[in-house]
Amino acid sequence: MIQIAILAIMALHVLTLRSLDGRDLAGVPTPLTSNLMLIPLLYAAVGFGTRGAVATSVWATGLFGLHWALFYVQTASNEHVSIELVGMVVLAASSVVVGRHVDRERDSRGGLESALERLALTETRYRDLFDHQPSPVVVTDASGVVVELNAAGQSLLGEGALGAPLHSVLGAGSDELTTGRVWTIRATDGEERLFLVSAHRVGAPARRALTQVVLVDVTEQSRRLELQRALTAGVLRAQEEERLHLARELHDDPLQQLTYLTRVLDDSGLAGGTREAVREARRIANGAAVGLRRLIRGLRPPVLDDLGLLPALRQLVSEVQERTGVTVELNAVGPEVRPAPEIELAAYRIAQEALSNVARHARATRVTVELAVEDQLVLTVADDGRGFAPGRRTAGFGLAGMRERATLAGGAVTVRSQVGRGTSVTLALPVR
Repeated sequence: MIQIAILAIMALHVLTLRSLDGRDLAGVPTPLTSNLMLIPLLYAAVGFGTRGAVATSVWATGLFGLHWALFYVQTASNEHVSIELVGMVVLAASSVVVGRHVDRERDSRGGLESALERLALTETRYRDLFDHQPSPVVVTDASGVVVELNAAGQSLLGEGALGAPLHSVLGAGSDELTTGRVWTIRATDGEERLFLVSAHRVGAPARRALTQVVLVDVTEQSRRLELQRALTAGVLRAQEEERLHLARELHDDPLQQLTYLTRVLDDSGLAGGTREAVREARRIANGAAVGLRRLIRGLRPPVLDDLGLLPALRQLVSEVQERTGVTVELNAVGPEVRPAPEIELAAYRIAQEALSNVARHARATRVTVELAVEDQLVLTVADDGRGFAPGRRTAGFGLAGMRERATLAGGAVTVRSQVGRGTSVTLALPVR
């Protein structure tokens, strides 16, 4: 259309000049006035950029030259031709400059549009991930009000949670929902479920920051863990009951018979080889009785049930020192308070396992056992042995068994070790 417009201008100009029969009109020269091309050249530059400006300039200049060659090559003066040529060059250059500016604007606009498209795609992907996340996701503003829920969050908390304070929805604010903590939440169906919380703050300015709370349902895992712990506790309880039963059976029957046998084997009134044989038999019976007593104490020391944890630890320390030759020191701190029987039993078994580990693996020369019973029971077994590197897998189930016993009793075991500087095992249990 622009090229047709240029042709129309050219034709109109020729017809006008032909009607004037070569005469000037009010000082207007008879050749083509290049200024007539201003509008189509600039329009082509604005509409089509540099390519449109160049093509239109070439088209207009070609028509200009053809016009002069056919009609005015004989009559035009050199000055007039120069003016027209300069005018066409200026118009062409101006249109090219405008066209390049238009191209840059389009490129920048295209880059912006591309960036907006990429942003929209990212938003779509995020929205898709957010909505199809199987775990409930709750987003709150800086004041703790729920501003967004995914589908799983709406199913868990209901659509009424949107716009409500997080504290009223979950029973806790975003500051209380510590990452890694298990939280009990009542669902819309009334069932209480356990969720592992992961909270993440998004946004630098505190007044505009959003908090995203992801809730991972661990109800079934928690139930299985509770069942596993209950089964473990049952096994340990049955084991302790069987140990107690065996200890009593061994004490009441075989040990009593061996004790009676040593009294019967009296060498008075005997002579010669018979007396020596009786003495040897008595010595063997005494040794068997001592070994049986040691076995009974290992199964379930009577002193633990009769006198409590501290006397039982004194007996255990004495036996370990006698058996291994390692110096073992026992220190008791605070008042002598008797914890609950199951707490005493757990503490004794853990101390027994810790000292057994020292004897088997530590190569220690000195061991310190410290017991403090006040608000809670704290037992520490520290040695000066070879230790082990943190994170190294330890052989056997000793440490795992100690931790499991402590957990079942409501406490915890902490192990610290350094190669060449010994190991320290600390047990913390409630008194009741």
